Amino acid sequence: MLQPLYELCLDRMAVLLQEQGINGAESPALTRFRSVLEQVAQHPNRAYFVLKSIIVNNLYGLDLMEEAVEICKLRLFLKLAAQIEPDPTLPNMGAEPLPDIDFNVFAGNALVGYASYEEVRRAVGETVVGQRRLQFDETMERIAARVRHVDAQFSRFRQAQMCDTDASTTQEKRTLQRALDELDGELDRYLAHEYGVDAGNTAAFSAWRTRHAPFHWFVKFYRATHERGGFDVVIGNPPYVGYPKVKSLYAVRGYATEGCGNLYAFAIERSLNLLREAGRYGMIVPIASVSTEGMRDLQQLYAGYWQWHSHWAVRPGKLFVGVDMNLTISLLQKTREAARSYTTGYRRWSSRADGDRRHLFTTLSYTRNPEFAPHPNPYPKLGSMLEVQLLARMLRHGRKLRQYTDPTGAAIYYHSGGRYWRKALPTKLSSHYKAVQVAAPLKPVVFALLNSQLFYWYWIVNSNCMDVVSREVLDLPVFPLDWADPVEFGELMGRLLAAYYASNSTRVRRGQRISGEEINFDVAQAKPIIDEIDALLAGYYGFSDAELDFVLNYDIKYRVAAQAGE
Repeated sequence: MLQPLYELCLDRMAVLLQEQGINGAESPALTRFRSVLEQVAQHPNRAYFVLKSIIVNNLYGLDLMEEAVEICKLRLFLKLAAQIEPDPTLPNMGAEPLPDIDFNVFAGNALVGYASYEEVRRAVGETVVGQRRLQFDETMERIAARVRHVDAQFSRFRQAQMCDTDASTTQEKRTLQRALDELDGELDRYLAHEYGVDAGNTAAFSAWRTRHAPFHWFVKFYRATHERGGFDVVIGNPPYVGYPKVKSLYAVRGYATEGCGNLYAFAIERSLNLLREAGRYGMIVPIASVSTEGMRDLQQLYAGYWQWHSHWAVRPGKLFVGVDMNLTISLLQKTREAARSYTTGYRRWSSRADGDRRHLFTTLSYTRNPEFAPHPNPYPKLGSMLEVQLLARMLRHGRKLRQYTDPTGAAIYYHSGGRYWRKALPTKLSSHYKAVQVAAPLKPVVFALLNSQLFYWYWIVNSNCMDVVSREVLDLPVFPLDWADPVEFGELMGRLLAAYYASNSTRVRRGQRISGEEINFDVAQAKPIIDEIDALLAGYYGFSDAELDFVLNYDIKYRVAAQAGE
């Protein structure tokens, strides 16, 4: 994105200087333009200058793994070196020394440390509580002055990388690093106090620093986080790691999303706090981020932003080889205007080399989130206005399946797994089947609902697209179930069960951790009967012909192929 903007700016600078030659007028801006174009001429070519400018002045990064930081630097250097055409008549084949970007890309913990001046003020205030206000003000002014001094050193160091490619910056780098280490050390002591660690205990303090690897955004990126109010763009692929897995190593403090229990939620919260007004954010995260009750704190955090969420299946094709997870690409913009959110449907594509992966993003389209008030999921995956209308028709009756449950009633067992079909049975075949109990006359109606393609679509729209949990079952919007003809639904129930058990089932041995056998059904073979169920349900819900046709054929290309093993 930045490269074409740089190119356009350089083109415009050249045009304005040509016009100045005709008009004979000079201005400070034109003088600056002339200096920039002279810098371009000192580099191997313009493409090299543009990429070097972007790397030195616009790109900043952080990762907990030092190896990842070094790989990032190497890839940037390789991209830069690839812009040079080797010339044996020039020293070093025409290549110039690569820039030093050690102060652009850091190793550290993005979740631990001070991100803003206000966080430092709060920490200092808590540490010097009971002391004179003057001492607090003096401490804050001293810290702020040191941060400004370090930032000025950062600026001079980066400018040297652009303007004087032959200059040795070793001493300047040592001086900067020393100042940075001293400032980090002081802020680490304040932070340790918040964690209940005595900075005077050298061994305990050192062990805490090693485990937590604190990173102070306020210091390292002062100009972006303080003077400019935040970063223009924050992008990333955060770790999908449960907080309990790292809690013995390091702890986070003060996160509104701590209840989500996953590091990616914390990384999103920190990223959004680092954005400036009108800044943009983009991350690839599990689809559970907008689809499960456990991520409600994160979903509430999203509420104040403009949002675009696209949703990507893991079968048959997947976005990233080796990542066996349904994913969401979430794009947000910080704005003072009323928040809006847009979504795509759940997108599948072929895993074949000649499949439709190359068209995934060129065919992407978003639908405005209708934000249905009575709906338990604030971010349903609706890919078209027809799907919006379909969900609206389901919700208009104001009834949910949970209103018809009866703890003493007949049980229907829904399968808690599966990707392409939903199934429920009147008997429990394994621990993967969960019970919902209803009055006996309603049993065939609920059986039909939980085996329908309508429920499959509703589940995809509102779930993590992997597990069937009680929320999707009990909050399923239903018509008044006493309207239904139990005889008609009972006849369909019997036919569907006969189709399940007669010839389309196999017994499979479970894995080592799960004992016994389980019956697997080739549900696709029963589709004609399930179509009849959906047609009957459509009449009670009041679906249009187009809406029923959508339900009958939803995702059918991949569902039938997957069931056939293709």
